[in-house]
Amino acid sequence: MEDETFVTNENNMDWSEWKHGDKIQHRRKNFTKDLVTNKLVASLYEVPPNKSSWPHHYHIANEEVFYILEGVGELRTFKKVIKVKTGDFIRFPIGEKGVHQLKNCSLDKPLKYLDFGTTNHPDLVFMPDSNKVGLFGGGAPCQNNESRNIWKYFDLDTEIDYLKDE
Repeated sequence: MEDETFVTNENNMDWSEWKHGDKIQHRRKNFTKDLVTNKLVASLYEVPPNKSSWPHHYHIANEEVFYILEGVGELRTFKKVIKVKTGDFIRFPIGEKGVHQLKNCSLDKPLKYLDFGTTNHPDLVFMPDSNKVGLFGGGAPCQNNESRNIWKYFDLDTEIDYLKDE
């Protein structure tokens, strides 16, 4: 864990951008991306109109919290879709009941939110829409990729015998 108080300012940070297909896109300022030994990460997200920040997913080892700073969206959860707006605080527990996907519902304004999460690892990230699982070791999903010793995704329909090739 960091042994000093850490201070940074959002205005001194550059956005990183990520896009996949027509549905998923965001800009992100990851406040803690290089602090791989900490137990908490935090990022500022900006999601363009009619896009989702990430696929529908849940974690086995990490909780997340969103705080909506600006905009309106739809939050797809375990069993329902919830309308969210500026000022909403949302907690996602570990496991299937914490499944989530946040989509910007505006036609012309970005959705901005803070995302805080724990950094336990290894972690498994399940993506039920595509029947995949991600395995992260050496760093939690939102931490610095260079510190990880594994970061792989697998199709859950693929299975091998435990003792194959042993």
